[in-house]
Amino acid sequence: MNVGVLGGTFDPPHKAHIKIAERSIEQFNLDKVIFIPSGNPWQKKDATSFIHRYEMTKILIKESHSFEISDIENSQKKPSYTSETLKKLNQPKEKLYFILGSDAAMNIKTWKNYEILPSLTNFLIALRSEDSIEKLDKNFPFDYEIILGDKLNLSSTSLRKELKERNTENGELPLGVLNYIIDKNLY
Repeated sequence: MNVGVLGGTFDPPHKAHIKIAERSIEQFNLDKVIFIPSGNPWQKKDATSFIHRYEMTKILIKESHSFEISDIENSQKKPSYTSETLKKLNQPKEKLYFILGSDAAMNIKTWKNYEILPSLTNFLIALRSEDSIEKLDKNFPFDYEIILGDKLNLSSTSLRKELKERNTENGELPLGVLNYIIDKNLY
């Protein structure tokens, strides 16, 4: 079984996450994609609590039979690291595909134990609108394949800013996620 892993803060999760996962399934013959909200995102300060990010992600993916969610990183005390999570998943490298945006990919050298990642997984990268393959090649140290399709110009950071300004009209948040955010008064 070919398994994709889409990890992230998901603060909040949005439609671009779904598009990247769907494209990965189609283009690389994946059987499923596991969404893994980061437990204690050590590179991000002031993240929304894990339980809210987990619940929003669960709402985001509920319509798809090809998506699953995992709470494998649910630890409020210890930072969560991709290398440790991939080891815990215990999948053979040839069947495991780590899905990430080019913004995260170009910062991979800042991740703890990033050097061991190619022994655990294959990389699938979606280009953000501001990035190029040339820029990615200069900054990403491992072999990878590009997730084809329109470049995505959406980030959770920009969505949080819009939500703080009470702008909920951009259409990039599924209604269920938006309702959860409003109900819990998250941003």
